[in-house]
Amino acid sequence: MRDPNADALSRFWIGRNHSTSTRLPYLLRLPVAREGRIFLAARESWPRSTDVYCHQLPEWPPEAEVLEEVPVEACWRAGAAVHLVLRRPRLRRSIFVWTKKAGRTLVFWRSEATMRRARPGIRVPLARAFEGPLTVAVDDGERYPWRFAGHGATTERRSLPAGDYALVREGVVAAAVERKTAGDLARSAIAGRLGLELADLEQVAHAALVVEGRYSDALKAGERGGVRTGWLPNVLAALQAAHPRVTWMFAETRQLAEDWAYRWLAACARADAEPYALPLLDERAIGEPAMAEEAPRPLMLDAAARRESLLREALGGTIWTSRDAADRLGVTQATVAGDLAALVRKGQLRMLGRGRARRYVRP
Repeated sequence: MRDPNADALSRFWIGRNHSTSTRLPYLLRLPVAREGRIFLAARESWPRSTDVYCHQLPEWPPEAEVLEEVPVEACWRAGAAVHLVLRRPRLRRSIFVWTKKAGRTLVFWRSEATMRRARPGIRVPLARAFEGPLTVAVDDGERYPWRFAGHGATTERRSLPAGDYALVREGVVAAAVERKTAGDLARSAIAGRLGLELADLEQVAHAALVVEGRYSDALKAGERGGVRTGWLPNVLAALQAAHPRVTWMFAETRQLAEDWAYRWLAACARADAEPYALPLLDERAIGEPAMAEEAPRPLMLDAAARRESLLREALGGTIWTSRDAADRLGVTQATVAGDLAALVRKGQLRMLGRGRARRYVRP
């Protein structure tokens, strides 16, 4: 019997309980980052043509057999859904959605294939209308602020620590938008101010930079400012890479920028509110207590880097099996078996034994 709590944040389990007859014969274990594990009974082992109905289980049945273990690239909860990305070339992305019907909590497992076959109106669960007008805080320094009149929003003036527009909850900035024209974006990047503003924005849970203009308008403004061709695009790209938590949007016109900023702030408000009103938390859908620390994921290496790592450790005395190598590199056993075979063909490793007893050592 496998311990369902072992190696909790690295592998997705698919199992089967042969001791009972049920319409949900498959078992799943989801390792949710920073929260714990979810155990589900499912009708199928993967949603291929239709969504798969699942039932929440309090624990992994002790008599269940683990049929497959797949390395997890990412598994996280967002509102009423748990997103799962597996580290394999096919059948890798899916989403588990919690919903209620007639007082019952239902769980559906959806893949990219089943979502493509669904009606367009339900393909994206979050694509419904935003409810209720927002109160948007406007920084005191804004001379000609957006009014968001078309959305019925209320604005209030206050001094903001980051951004020009924000959602403020009990004195805490929950989401912030920095507004710039194309010319202002170019000038602040050239002067070095933009990096400082982005660093401030990254301290906020949700942060965005919206530009009233096109990307080409900013580049033309930079050329008029006297910088050489290619310098400003490099700076903007470097700033985006250095501050990945800030969303950038080139909205072409003032009206489009204002409209996008309101919708983005509304989406942030809903994202913050939904987790506290869903059965996922109220009924302890996360099957384990919150985990204090998330285990680090292995780096995603290409074939050359994987083989170099395998060879380097073999020269240091490591005796490889395909399973050990797959765990070490965070890839499937089929992938790492190809890497080991390639090293054997080059004479850099030697294979001992056959079948499950197969080992790889330095010559």
